[in-house]
Amino acid sequence: MATESKRIYSFLNNDNIDDLKPIPKRARVSSMSLSDQFIGPIPSMSLLNNNINNESLNSSSNNNDTSVPRQIRLSFSNSLLAQPPKFKKSILDHPRIASYAFAFDIDGVLVRGPETITHGIEAIKYLDGNNPYNIKIPYIFVTNGGGKHESLRAKDLSNRLQTNIHIDQIVQGHTPMKGLKDTYENVLIIGGIGNTCKEIAKTYGFKNVFNTYDILKWNPSVTPYYEMNEDDLKYCDSKTYDFNKIKIDAIMIFADSRNWVVDQQIILELLMSKNGFMGTLSDNFEDGPPIYFAHSDFVWSTNYKLVRYGMGALQVSIAALFKEHTGKELKVIRFGKPQRATFNYVEKVLGLWRKDILDDHIEEIKSKPASSCGDSGLTSDIFSNNGDEDTELETYSNVFSISESEEENDENQSFDNSKDEERNILTFQSLNKLKINKTVSESHDNNINNNKNNSKEDLPPPSTVYFVGDTPESDIRFANSHDESWFSILVNTGVYQANTIPKYKPKMQCENVFEAVKFAVEREHQKELDEWNSNAIEIS
Repeated sequence: MATESKRIYSFLNNDNIDDLKPIPKRARVSSMSLSDQFIGPIPSMSLLNNNINNESLNSSSNNNDTSVPRQIRLSFSNSLLAQPPKFKKSILDHPRIASYAFAFDIDGVLVRGPETITHGIEAIKYLDGNNPYNIKIPYIFVTNGGGKHESLRAKDLSNRLQTNIHIDQIVQGHTPMKGLKDTYENVLIIGGIGNTCKEIAKTYGFKNVFNTYDILKWNPSVTPYYEMNEDDLKYCDSKTYDFNKIKIDAIMIFADSRNWVVDQQIILELLMSKNGFMGTLSDNFEDGPPIYFAHSDFVWSTNYKLVRYGMGALQVSIAALFKEHTGKELKVIRFGKPQRATFNYVEKVLGLWRKDILDDHIEEIKSKPASSCGDSGLTSDIFSNNGDEDTELETYSNVFSISESEEENDENQSFDNSKDEERNILTFQSLNKLKINKTVSESHDNNINNNKNNSKEDLPPPSTVYFVGDTPESDIRFANSHDESWFSILVNTGVYQANTIPKYKPKMQCENVFEAVKFAVEREHQKELDEWNSNAIEIS
C-alpha cells in the first residue's frame, strides 16, 4: 500500500531559526516602575487634588507631531536617583512609567485591512494610562508590513487608534534596511504601489534607486506578457537608463509585489546574471546580486474571510524557480519577524522609546506646581527646591546595577548602593543642560546601528516585553526565539484560527488584544506590588 510522502523541505526555513537559543532572562531586573527607580514615587492618585484633570497626566503623549522627530530632552544615568522611604500598599496607583513594555503586530491584532479592531483602540488607551493603576506602559509596533513610509504608518495608526503614535514607535519589515544605504550604490526596489517604495528607499539615503518600471521602459521585451501603460510610465524616472551598463548591486523586496509576472522575470534574470547586469548569464549562477526580503510571511490576514498569500509566497516561488533552473539553492537575506537581525533592531528601538517616555514623564512632573500633588504624608516632590533654583536636589543612591555581561552569575549581579562618589547632583539647571540638540531619528539610526555594548547611561532592560501577535509562524516564533524575557501572546483576531493547535506555542493565548493587555498589566502590577512591599514600611 502506497503511503503519502511528507514534504520535509521548506524554501522559507533555511535560516535555522528554530535552532537558535534565546538569551536567558536577565537576573535581578526590577519590576518597579522606571519612574520609581529613577525619581521616587509620586503621591497616589487617590490623594491628589480632585481638581486635577486626569487628562493632564497624558498631555505629554498628546502633543507630538507623529511625522516630526522628537527632541531628546533628558538622558539619565542609572545611578542618579532612587526611592525615598515608602510604605506598604494594597494597590499602586500613582502616575508612573512601567518597567515592562509591549510590542504589537498590526495586521490581525489592531486592524484587519481597512477595518480597525475596536479592541485595539481600548488596548492602546489602557496602555496610555487609562487603567486602574495610572501606569503608562511604553509600546512600539513591529509589523512585517510595509509599502509606506514610517511617518505615514504612524499617522494612519494615530487616526485609527485615536491616539498619537510617533514615527519612532514604528518598525516595518523594510525599516532595518536603511542600514544598508552605504553598502550598495545601485539598488532595485520591488513591491508596493507605484513608485512608493522607490521613494521610501531614497528617504533612507540610498544613492541610485530603480524599480522594475525603469527596466521595462528601457526594454519592454524583458517581460513579453506585460505591456506598459501610461500610468506605469509615471513611476519611471524621466531619464531612460541602459541596464546593460548599470550594475545592480542588490535587490530589495520592500513590500508585496503588485505584479508577480513582471517582478519575478526581472528578479530571476538578475539573480542568474553576471555581476548584476541585465542581458547577461552567469556561468555558475553565483555571480548575481544579493536579494533581501523585508519579511517572509507566507500568508497574512485581511478583511477577507480567508488568508491571502504574502511576500513569503513570492519568496517560495522565486526560490523554486531558481532551483528548477539552476539546480542550486537560492541564498536569501531575510529581515522581518522572526529574524534575529530584526529582533536586535527592535530591542534598540524599544530602548530609545522607553527613554523618551520617561523623559516626558519627568518633564510633566517638573512642569506641575508642588501644590498640585497635595501632601500625602508619604513622600515629597523631589523636584521641589523651595523656590530656590540654585538649591541642589536631594540625591539618593543607586537602587539597581545592571551587568554589561549577560553571562555573569546571579551572585555577581547584586544591588550596589556603596558608590557614593558616582552619585550625580541634579538641579533644574543641570536637568535642562541634559537637553541634546539633535533629533531622535538622527541619533536613532546611529544607536541602532551601533554594535557596542550598552553603556551605564542606558536604562535597565525591560522586566518583560509582551509581544502580541496573530501569526504563530512569525509573531510567536519571533517572541520565543531570541530572549526569554519576551512573553508571547497569541490572539484570535487574525491569521491564527481558534481551536487549532499553533505550530509555535505562545506563553498565553487571548481572544483579542485588549484581553492580552489587561492580562499583562494585572500580572505586572502584582509583581511590582510584591517588590514594592518587600522593602516598604508597614503603616501603624
